[in-house]
Amino acid sequence: MDEVELVVVGAGPAGIESALIASQAGVEVILIDTSPKPGGQYFKQLPEPFKSDDRSDHQDKAQRLFQRLGSSSIRVFNDTLVWGIFEGTKPGSWCLALYGPGAPQRVNSRAIVLATGAFDCSIPFPGWDLPGVITAGAALTMVKNQRVLPGKRVVLSGTGPLLFASAALLVQAGAEVVGVCESSANLLRRGLPYLPAVWGQWGRMREGMGYIKTLASHRVPYRFGWAVTSAGGGNRVSEATMAKLDRNGIPIPQSQVTRAVDSVVVGYSLVPATELCRLLDCDLVFEPGRGGFIPRRDEEMETSCSGIYAVGDCAGIGGAEMALIEGRIAGTSAAVRLGHLTKRSAYEVTSRERIALRREQRFAKLLGDLFSPPAGLFTLAETDTMICRCEQVTLRQIREAISYGAQTVGDVKNLVRTGMGNCQGRTCGSMVAQILAAESGRTLEDVRYFNIRPPLHPLPLEVVEEHQKEVHTP
Repeated sequence: MDEVELVVVGAGPAGIESALIASQAGVEVILIDTSPKPGGQYFKQLPEPFKSDDRSDHQDKAQRLFQRLGSSSIRVFNDTLVWGIFEGTKPGSWCLALYGPGAPQRVNSRAIVLATGAFDCSIPFPGWDLPGVITAGAALTMVKNQRVLPGKRVVLSGTGPLLFASAALLVQAGAEVVGVCESSANLLRRGLPYLPAVWGQWGRMREGMGYIKTLASHRVPYRFGWAVTSAGGGNRVSEATMAKLDRNGIPIPQSQVTRAVDSVVVGYSLVPATELCRLLDCDLVFEPGRGGFIPRRDEEMETSCSGIYAVGDCAGIGGAEMALIEGRIAGTSAAVRLGHLTKRSAYEVTSRERIALRREQRFAKLLGDLFSPPAGLFTLAETDTMICRCEQVTLRQIREAISYGAQTVGDVKNLVRTGMGNCQGRTCGSMVAQILAAESGRTLEDVRYFNIRPPLHPLPLEVVEEHQKEVHTP
């Protein structure tokens, strides 16, 4: 078993920055990520066969980060899953179970930084499981990293800046965007109280203005307070129906419009990837504007579990700039905990970071308050609409589970197997919670989240068997 002072899980902006800061202080660090290359979704690197001559501030920032990582002493394991975290062999330590090429099966660590990011929030509607209906994150990956268009005629539906960026990039890549449905309405009026939070966000403003220019030059229809309510087709999507929403997010039938399309891109913000936090039984708090349940942390980014830090979008949706700052604070805090920095020297570093963090937190609150999807959208599904695609569970079955007395999403899981497939509830978890809350008249905080246990990902059975043998061998 490998022994190391600090393990960082997730090689996006937050994870890389925390690993670098800790390593610079003299901490022995291992960085683990599921992707073939570091960068996460925000700084995602092109596959080897693809080369791009395009340069941008975004790419320059990414390259500087990668160069710092490449010249450091950090051991990086790509294409590697962390499928479990257990008590370590020494008091106060943790054992991480890994699966990946070249990675040790187990690593014993005195501290862990969780920087596992987030995933797309989906909202079920009739036809959402047809081929050709994809998330905004998937569309960005196809266009930016695979140089593939998801379709020639595309409609987008969702909320927030990611939807905006996806539409502009699809247009630039050659797709005909027949419409963008932004579910949030009256943004200008609702956004006025948040104007101070925009101050200092000049890079984001320039980026946004570039997207506006692209969409305007191609005359892309942008509808505020609208959403795609259904998709139709045989073997794949061939049409999409859009409708205006009332103040609760319920479609207004008289406003329905149907368009011929070959792809529907859906992006309703993000959901924090809290699987490892839940596995460790970290205290979670409910903050709907930050994505739902997120780990409770102190000013040092440490969770309720001693030696476990959480940074970036897995600790609340806030964007890359906030993730970088939180990563630096956590890396510094871990270095103090591990005896490589004094509290005094660490304070000199983190005091400056906290000023920037407060600015990013104000902007994150703006985004969360303005662009959280309205609850009424979760009423789009019909009785035969698939909710859990892995286990083929429909809305009718979930309603039956509720009629049997299901009070939490865990109860629904026990009765009809939602969240027990390959994705382990990453896609259907938020949907089941919304449906259960609406059907039972309870709050999202009351219905909770799926319980979780290792292995967190599908993997060969012999890997788990080998781990059990090692653990129980005297």
